[in-house]
Amino acid sequence: MDRLSSVLSAFRPRTTAVTGVFAQPSEQPLALKSGACYWLYCLSGELRLTDPHGKRLALCQGEGVWLASGMSFSLMASLNKQASQLLICEYDFASKALNPLLDDGLHWVKVTESETIGQQLQPLHCILIQEFTQDRCGSQVVLERLAEALLVQLLRLFMQTNRIPSGLLAGLSDTKLARAIVAMHEQPHQAWQVHELAALAGMSRSSFSRLFRETLAMTPMAYLTLWRMRVAAQRLKSGDKNLAILSDELGYQSEAAFRRTFKRIMGVAPGAVVRASSAPH
Repeated sequence: MDRLSSVLSAFRPRTTAVTGVFAQPSEQPLALKSGACYWLYCLSGELRLTDPHGKRLALCQGEGVWLASGMSFSLMASLNKQASQLLICEYDFASKALNPLLDDGLHWVKVTESETIGQQLQPLHCILIQEFTQDRCGSQVVLERLAEALLVQLLRLFMQTNRIPSGLLAGLSDTKLARAIVAMHEQPHQAWQVHELAALAGMSRSSFSRLFRETLAMTPMAYLTLWRMRVAAQRLKSGDKNLAILSDELGYQSEAAFRRTFKRIMGVAPGAVVRASSAPH
């Protein structure tokens, strides 16, 4: 399995909305969910986003911004009379705690029309915009699939260009670290040791441990534990209720050890996740 698929096959993002917002010359609120990821793309005009701390981001037509986690903004168009419209693609990973893309800690990543990423995204943007602006049969389904394809392409380009400086995407961008990370993703049940992962990366144990911590802000063993618990939570939410089998498949010799680790990492007991997923909505 390739580097990116090793994440998206386990935590497949789902497009929950593709919407458009017209920006006004006066400030207006734009609230984006903290547990979702977003791609914001300026369809026309010029506009400005301001976060609660006063940090500003300007977007012109053809420019976009990746938000690993949504937040509250104030939105304002430029003071000229040209219409300014923002396209918003919202992606859901079911839970903020299960979103491995939130680990990078980035505020946002802006993509201009002229840079390599913007140029390579242009064909998908053209199709997406055409579908968004024309009322055709099945357009909602088509928009969702196009938005998901755009997200995968965006993440792939971030990795290829080393655009993300820290977190999981940064680790997957490094060819040496990626070999170890993908091995953990594909075989979470394995009783991995640091020297085994370092060997997969083709590095000494000390160099591997240092680079891993510098890139992902945690040790390899801490990452393995986090990955296991996220996989467990995802499976519990999907209806997998047999904790004995689940704990064994994730490399735990006892269900009790699995339960303790799950509560420590996820903040709730496995049973709470099962009950929440079973509750009527």
